[in-house]
Amino acid sequence: MKKLIVGLVAVLLLFGAFTAVNQKNMPAAASPAKPAPSAAVTPDATPAPPEVKGLDYAAIRALHGADETAITLEDETLDWGFYADFLRTNGVQYEDYFKQMAAYYGIAADWNGSVGDGSGRTYAQSLVTDTSETLASFMAIHAYAKEKGVALDEEAARNLEPEKMAVDICGEGATLEQLADTLEQGSHMTIDGFRYYSESIGLYSALAEELYGPKGEKLSEAEIAKALEDEGYISAHHILFMTIDPMTGKELEEKDIAAKLETANKLVAELRAIKDNEELVKRFAELKAEYCEDTGKQTYPDGYTFTPGTMVTEFEDTVKAQKEYEISDPVKTSYGYHIIMRLPLSGDSLLFSAQGTPTVARATVAQNALTKTLDEYYAAHPATYIEGLEDLDLTQYIEK
Repeated sequence: MKKLIVGLVAVLLLFGAFTAVNQKNMPAAASPAKPAPSAAVTPDATPAPPEVKGLDYAAIRALHGADETAITLEDETLDWGFYADFLRTNGVQYEDYFKQMAAYYGIAADWNGSVGDGSGRTYAQSLVTDTSETLASFMAIHAYAKEKGVALDEEAARNLEPEKMAVDICGEGATLEQLADTLEQGSHMTIDGFRYYSESIGLYSALAEELYGPKGEKLSEAEIAKALEDEGYISAHHILFMTIDPMTGKELEEKDIAAKLETANKLVAELRAIKDNEELVKRFAELKAEYCEDTGKQTYPDGYTFTPGTMVTEFEDTVKAQKEYEISDPVKTSYGYHIIMRLPLSGDSLLFSAQGTPTVARATVAQNALTKTLDEYYAAHPATYIEGLEDLDLTQYIEK
């Protein structure tokens, strides 16, 4: 089985975003980016896109009784009706992808085509495998949470009641029929499918909080540093003197570049004269606020914590060669001159900030630790599937 987090990410990506509903109690989701049409193609010259054929989901659902057990993991079970509905949810997302490829690129992607991930699987095979593994991933979360005595809190459980979901998603006075229609239009999901998906994500978060704290606070700094080191993370502060015009990308005049290099060398001398690390960090931050021309300094005021291949080569190579709190000579990159100070890895290190929401190292380490734990749990408690599921050939159900 793939790592559990892969299944979680896959389901997040496959379920389309809800663009016209209240998202207060809905997990984040993202639709695949729409390919941009070629500027050289005019509407009159665009050929008819290749035909996209769907699957006969009713026939697939009829393969077994709706109440037959499709997947078993410990004492967790999911019936065939639920499985078939979830497969349809994923399958329609595949079809939407085929349609995008046809409309924007004229590519006839279909169920018999290779997914192109090196596995040799077709899209038809991938749909069965991904649906099975995603649901098994969720079942492992449920089973492990039960083993650990972890459950959703009262508010979270109440938010998953269908009537409450209808109000939260569709508005005051909404009916279950309206909720079902909204979920179908937004992500091709059933109410039961959406509830199970949401409950699984909620239990995953509850497990992380129980085991590691809401944001990984139960992890020690030593545990965090070791985990970050194992992933190849390094951390550094820098002060950038840009030698290009950020608006045009053109190099500045030689006299201006020389003046900036002179200032950079003066700052290096001042910083190297400071022997106390705490005082050094404080002064570096003050000089950074005054001189640094990095456009990311507002988002990452305390420096960058990154993995290999993330930063420009000269910057990365310098940090790797430094000791903690060591001040570099001005380092020239395509951006300009950098004064770099390597920092120790910390649980408070900001790894990235998306849409103003910061993600610090301890939270990421906690998530990775839980993912590893769940992978190990699944390895010891594998799911079993209804007879014939793993060999199900969906190409027999392509619509005529």
